[in-house]
Amino acid sequence: MNDPAIGSRVRPGAAAAPAASPDAPNPPARIGWIVDVQVDFMDPAGRLYVRDLFDDSDPGAVKVVPALAEATAWMRAHCAVIVYTGDWHGLGDAEIDPVNPDPASDTYPPHCMGRSPDPQERAGAEIIAEIRPREPLVLAHDARGDEAEIVARRAVRERRPVFVRKTRFNVFEGNPACEAFVRSLGDALGRPLEFVVIGVARDVCMTQAVDGLAERGYEVTAVRDATWGLGLEPEEVTLARWAERGRVVAVSELGG
Repeated sequence: MNDPAIGSRVRPGAAAAPAASPDAPNPPARIGWIVDVQVDFMDPAGRLYVRDLFDDSDPGAVKVVPALAEATAWMRAHCAVIVYTGDWHGLGDAEIDPVNPDPASDTYPPHCMGRSPDPQERAGAEIIAEIRPREPLVLAHDARGDEAEIVARRAVRERRPVFVRKTRFNVFEGNPACEAFVRSLGDALGRPLEFVVIGVARDVCMTQAVDGLAERGYEVTAVRDATWGLGLEPEEVTLARWAERGRVVAVSELGG
């Protein structure tokens, strides 16, 4: 990988490792997993702002920025590693159609164009300022498995956040090294993993992350008031599915 963030030194504000409980000799390591809190999704002026597509009165994802910030602060105090995921598109990506986008066919107008030559387009792919990580390690959208292992081990050793870039909404499909990265986090920490997940959109990228992690056998806690949806699936249906496989809590219920 050629991203300069990979070679930078550890900075203040990195995630603190959780304290082990004396009653649990090998407790799970908490991983904070923050889904797609990018300008184009979170800013009302963004290119693919997250709001209920069927309710013109819906204020959208900007409403949960305070909860996202509170949950991220909790993660920095209680998680071994914090992982941000984000779309990092180029015009050639399968999901991007600037002429005739059709969500029913999984194509969308340009958004989160992190690989664009246009700096204004690239700005839409940035994590929102309220919870932007400081000099994260980067798992590139086209990373290999060996690179994923290096990033995971550095994240654990240096207590650094990681930005996993992807070309599809589903991180496990949009970054070929994500599987190896998650597995390598567990290897580097020497403990089973449990994930605390926040972000957008609740009924697309967030649910694919929660369901995808649960399907891979990990314990998952979804934070219900630190997410927002597009109205594609009723909120109560999504939350009930998450609760069947793991835990659903409010930010105030995250605990120590």
